[in-house]
Amino acid sequence: MRIWGVAFAAALVIVIPGDAAAQRARQGLLSLEDARLFYEVVGEGEPIIVVHGGPGLDHNYLQPGLDALATRNTLIYYDQRGTGRSSAALDSSAINIDAFIEDIDALRQALGYERVTLLGHSWGAVVALEYASRHPEALQSLILMNPVEPGARFRDQQAARQRAALTVEDSTELATLTATEGFGARDPATVSQVYRVMFRQALRDRARIDELDLDLAEPTAKNGADVGRLLGESMGEVDWWDRLPQIRVPTLVLHGRYDLIPMQMSQALAASLGQGRVVLLESGHFAYLEARDGLLSAISSFFVDLSR
Repeated sequence: MRIWGVAFAAALVIVIPGDAAAQRARQGLLSLEDARLFYEVVGEGEPIIVVHGGPGLDHNYLQPGLDALATRNTLIYYDQRGTGRSSAALDSSAINIDAFIEDIDALRQALGYERVTLLGHSWGAVVALEYASRHPEALQSLILMNPVEPGARFRDQQAARQRAALTVEDSTELATLTATEGFGARDPATVSQVYRVMFRQALRDRARIDELDLDLAEPTAKNGADVGRLLGESMGEVDWWDRLPQIRVPTLVLHGRYDLIPMQMSQALAASLGQGRVVLLESGHFAYLEARDGLLSAISSFFVDLSR
């Protein structure tokens, strides 16, 4: 994948990837042959590229909660192509898992990092694992926060937990929202409310749903469903359990005790990886919101162990 240049929001200039200015930029646009990637850099220290969930969301829902990591690390957020402030054609040539993996590597190179840690949240953990499989030489470590399963062994358990968490009120509101013209037209306000209803059942404390930034940008609301569909078509049925032992990157798996994803899945994931460990946090699916202190402590200890 050829990198054309980096346009920085502050100065709106084009520079050569790897230029020192790229490392000082707080926000920028990475121009590729078939896409433009928006990114934001927060903090100082060892670099962590944050891979948001979805597919079809952007990075905004992770802030400001995850910014707490920026006291000790440089966080590089980015919007996956097709959503947020990143752009690409909505077709299979531009939206596919190969492009999503190479976008991360292009961003790493453009910012001048030889090796990075990837932090993947939810579905972003699947992308992070695939990156680790293809580019182990570029990784210091992996952090999988509330990861979804890279397969289907625990599908029935998770489905049962989701059914138990869905209240009558949630079900009624979702049915009402998805039947509206606004949802059919992918109106940002309507699509945002659908996500609020879906995500509040994934929290330990449902009342905290408004602390997540789920006011979707128009491109995210308009394009998210197509991005998800195209990615699904490119990946097929994901069943990576047999491949996981080949990933020999130090990996921290962060699991929320009240997550709808079964604890047994995260334990099996950590055990299957060559250098995996799991830490249990007192949260639902958004550990950085509901268990921030525990998350910071677990990640800090992980990095201390890496340095030994």
